[in-house]
Amino acid sequence: MPLWRESQRVKGGNSWCLRSSRLLMILCFGSFRIGEASNPGPVDQFEACQFTLGTCNPSGLRNKAQYFSSQLSYGDIWTVTETHFFGHDVSKFRAGLRASKSEFAYVVTDQPSIKPCLTSQNAWKGVAVLSKHPTRILPSGLPECILNSGRAMLATTLLSDVWISGGVIYGEPDGHKYPNHMRNTEYLLHHVISHGCHLSAGLRYVAGDWNVLQDSLPAFEILQQAGFREVQDIAFERWATPIQTTCKSSTRKDFLYLSPEMQDFFCWVWM
Repeated sequence: MPLWRESQRVKGGNSWCLRSSRLLMILCFGSFRIGEASNPGPVDQFEACQFTLGTCNPSGLRNKAQYFSSQLSYGDIWTVTETHFFGHDVSKFRAGLRASKSEFAYVVTDQPSIKPCLTSQNAWKGVAVLSKHPTRILPSGLPECILNSGRAMLATTLLSDVWISGGVIYGEPDGHKYPNHMRNTEYLLHHVISHGCHLSAGLRYVAGDWNVLQDSLPAFEILQQAGFREVQDIAFERWATPIQTTCKSSTRKDFLYLSPEMQDFFCWVWM
């Protein structure tokens, strides 16, 4: 099946629609050996590790815990843009995951989304990481305006004894309400990408719905210089998998960039 899935409607207690359903994912199989670098020893002492990493824009996660659990359960780590969370939405979503007996035990979100407020400030905002493995916000020196933007976050996940760290960015859309969307998105990308590329090491990713075309902003050069590659580009180079659109079947504005270390374990792309 292709990298991207058309929008779909699920009927149940609450019917809803994944508008444009931007969904991009990869399968990373554990060809790496846990602890190999620091504790060399016999091969049988090493633990092979495999995991699935993906990114999606579900046009809001409110009241969708059951669907997320049933339809996206094959993923180990999901980065999410446009959650629409605010106030108590995060705790309600976590409760919904528990009620559906989901394996996603960890939900970390951008800080503004968890602050109680009387009205929604995140109608078209919000980023998050959902994981089956211990996950937490990654402390950083990101500017306060980015941390409070509802559009960017850094997180890290402990898989066996390996940390997988990444940034999630939701770029501003091109519309009359966002006259400076290119400049603001560049600002978001520049800081988050710089942290991911230069202030950390190991298995890393930078993902999200950036609302810009590839290589349209200077921030993409930071990724290239650091050796990061986008999953579709890797798949095209290795297996001639055609590059596909990720937004409304017309453009490619959702990305999942992998660090050089992560690229070694990238095996195939399926859904």
